Amino acid sequence: MDKKILILVESLKIGGGSERFAVTIGNALSHEGYQVSYLTLMDENPKYNYKGDYYTLKIDNIYANGFKRLSDLIRYAPRIKKICDDLEVNTIIAVSEVANFYAVLSRWLFNNKIRIIATQHMNPGIFLDDKLKFNSIKFFYNRADEVVCVSRETEKILNEVYNVTNTRTIYNMMDIQKNIQLSTEKIPVHFAELFKEKYFRFINMGRLTRQKGQWFMIRSFKQVVDENPNARLIVLGEGGLRKDLEDLISELNLDDHVFLLGEQENVFPFLRNSDCFVLPSLWEGLPLVLIEALSMDLPIISADCKTGPREVLTPELPLDDNITYPFFGNYGILCKPFPNEFNYKTLKEAPLDLSEKILCNSMIKIMEDSDLKKKYSAGLIRAQNFDEKKIINQWNNLLKK
Repeated sequence: MDKKILILVESLKIGGGSERFAVTIGNALSHEGYQVSYLTLMDENPKYNYKGDYYTLKIDNIYANGFKRLSDLIRYAPRIKKICDDLEVNTIIAVSEVANFYAVLSRWLFNNKIRIIATQHMNPGIFLDDKLKFNSIKFFYNRADEVVCVSRETEKILNEVYNVTNTRTIYNMMDIQKNIQLSTEKIPVHFAELFKEKYFRFINMGRLTRQKGQWFMIRSFKQVVDENPNARLIVLGEGGLRKDLEDLISELNLDDHVFLLGEQENVFPFLRNSDCFVLPSLWEGLPLVLIEALSMDLPIISADCKTGPREVLTPELPLDDNITYPFFGNYGILCKPFPNEFNYKTLKEAPLDLSEKILCNSMIKIMEDSDLKKKYSAGLIRAQNFDEKKIINQWNNLLKK
């Protein structure tokens, strides 16, 4: 068996779930004796720590308009074939939709005779209105050797909506013991004031983008603070919506209660010293942040968005079951999904809708009900199901086929 693998990914920039997955699986496969190299479409910093050789195509904007995207695909796909030839790899693991397209095109147009394993990390249902991406998934994915989905619901959507048949589910993984070890480090001194015992600390992690829906959480938190002034909300992550979220925080008079701390290379001391994790995402794949929070025994309140939170927090629930919100599952609380729309209005301009009220009430309940908080402070046992020692065996079996 040839053990040379190329991981093709958009970038290795700190803060992204797909980027973190690429490094996690690369490091895990290195431990298994594979020779791993990385090829990124963009060269962004700061990067996650990785083991292996690093190459980049340095594409300036992979999210450009349709014509540029197509021309970039044709321009850069042959370079992927050349790198594969030079490195003598026999398998590409492509991470994200765009990387999947580049990998398959390098074979389809430029005769790249290697095995291609595409991966799907996001709910593909969000592309139904994007005809270019919808048709690209239908065309390219069936031309990969295999498509690995990070959740069963993601696989179900690819099968039923996109008619992609060469699929399997392998859950995201992480090194749980490393999480625990990293959590023993101290929080940077300039953030220490936020973690004093007098505060009840909610925490969220994720890029400040539309997908993550943080404005719903902030609007809901206004009412939490009105009833519990000692509540604090900490957000780790960076992104294009920072200014909009900062303005909303000011408009709601939450400057002393909500704190956007940007990207943090080691998030685990922040998680370990918080009281509850909140995920208001509009869509996901299989959120690594939920597994990270579980590994810290942190209570979790999550939107029941497609896809992932239900499989992580309530494995007892069938994927298609209708439930009443909030749903108090085995490992976390599911709240009604949020609409896919922006709302930066104050509560006077636009009162909380039902989804926001359910989130608000769930946050208040976890603050005031110590028994409920204790019940959801034992998530490590669930996190172990996603430990890399367990999941890597599934990847080994796939690579040995």
